[in-house]
Amino acid sequence: MLTLALVSQKGGSGKTTLALHLACAAAQAGERVAVIDTDPQASARAWAQVRRQPEPAVLGATPAELPRRLAALEATLVVVDTAPHTAVSIATVATAATALLIPCRPTALDLAAVAATVALARAAHKPTAFVLNACPARAPEVAEARTALAPHGFPVAPVLLGERRAYARAVAGGYAVTDYEPQGKAAQEIAALWRWLHTSFLKKETPR
Repeated sequence: MLTLALVSQKGGSGKTTLALHLACAAAQAGERVAVIDTDPQASARAWAQVRRQPEPAVLGATPAELPRRLAALEATLVVVDTAPHTAVSIATVATAATALLIPCRPTALDLAAVAATVALARAAHKPTAFVLNACPARAPEVAEARTALAPHGFPVAPVLLGERRAYARAVAGGYAVTDYEPQGKAAQEIAALWRWLHTSFLKKETPR
């Protein structure tokens, strides 16, 4: 079982939306998927309550409860959503995870704040990657963000997630973009990101 934790010390990076979308894409690709929501705001669990499909299952747990929750699951992939601003909680989740994904928006404030999350990931000694989220179309800031992230030493996902209303609209109705608008650009991005994670990052970096 692989456990992919979405981590960021900065609020507003899009962790919950990305966690839910990756879980749905993985389930549609044939994985047995569960989501564990460790954020006290419980946004992922609120999404699950309005979702009309049984997969992926969304469970709640505190970071301290995560190892016990993981041991009880029969899944090939568990996606963990985390709360921002809580270094101890993120560190606890990172210890239990097999890999970490850091969403980052291509803005100066987000790039400046990412160092705190990088420090936690390095301390956990887990395979880690960045994904650039909410990227404006054809903006020079995206290339600049890649350059700014490079010195941290973690790979940056080759798939960029655009700044698209489809993500918020899908989540509001209990959907993911892959079932809300399956032929749309957002759905294509999420499917491509999952393929990269599954075939390149997770299989290359993480023991099966």
